[in-house]
Amino acid sequence: MPGPAPASKSRARPLESGPSAAAEEQAPPAAKRARAPPAPGAQLPVYDPSMRAAPLPPSPRAPKVLCWNVAGLRGMLSKNAAAVSALVEREAADVVALQEIKLQESHCDEARKQLGLPDWSVTWNCSRERKGYSGVAILSRQAPLSVACGMGTAVHDGEGRLVTAEFDRYYVVAVYVPNSGAGLKRLEYRVREWDAAFAAYLEGLQKNKPVIVVGDLNCAHREIDIHAPKTNLKSAGFTPRERESFERLFLSELRLKDGFREIHPGVVGYTYWGHRFNLRAQNKGWRLDYVLVSDALWSKVHDVFHLSDVQGSDHCPLGIQLNLDRA
Repeated sequence: MPGPAPASKSRARPLESGPSAAAEEQAPPAAKRARAPPAPGAQLPVYDPSMRAAPLPPSPRAPKVLCWNVAGLRGMLSKNAAAVSALVEREAADVVALQEIKLQESHCDEARKQLGLPDWSVTWNCSRERKGYSGVAILSRQAPLSVACGMGTAVHDGEGRLVTAEFDRYYVVAVYVPNSGAGLKRLEYRVREWDAAFAAYLEGLQKNKPVIVVGDLNCAHREIDIHAPKTNLKSAGFTPRERESFERLFLSELRLKDGFREIHPGVVGYTYWGHRFNLRAQNKGWRLDYVLVSDALWSKVHDVFHLSDVQGSDHCPLGIQLNLDRA
């Protein structure tokens, strides 16, 4: 990935004070830091910032990618104009992927100004089929080598669910996967059409270079990824068919790594809680948001983390940092 811009207000170091640069260079890769799963019957630990690896200093060789389902970008920025820019500053991020922006194309110029990142490259993909619905964006400190909106198939691209940004070593794919909907009315489309087309699209990308897939995948993969698994087997996002499709197409056939789960196999780490019933305070949620990484890039992963302390949406941001100097 191209390197960060010269030091500026948005180039602030992360809040955590990590070890020295020399020590950080010797820190084990994520694959070697994976925690052992808890013993059967043991109470599962809940993810918290102490489990996060000390962030590497900002560097072109240690790029950081964040993603966040903002549940309506205009609404978020109207309540807190610095919601995104403050996150960028705090985390010294290089790329930010936003999902469910709910913008029309006529809103994008104003939203671009409101973001407070005037020197950043921004690519929007808004829903054309429904106004104020879906939509994704990729923001990057340095302009990507190329960008593409959608998968190139009209049947799947009308809702603005995908942006791909190409960098030197990999692609960043920002995605907002369709929800199967009330009464599972879109389940067939989701598992038989969308998932298959998206997997084929990623397979094509991986023939050129590795991928980092970030976004709301609308699937809680395992029972550990949802607060009440037994009562949600027929709920969109946790049906056996959605989970099987996710496992087979993306983890098995494409050999993508579920970054958070690889590092924290027995840790509860929800990313979505909804706005009702104070569920976030009770940590009754779902893990719907993911960082998936090509197997060929996994050895370069320094950390995959959740930012559950960040408010502003019913989802929390999450991210990945690489160490490209690792063998």
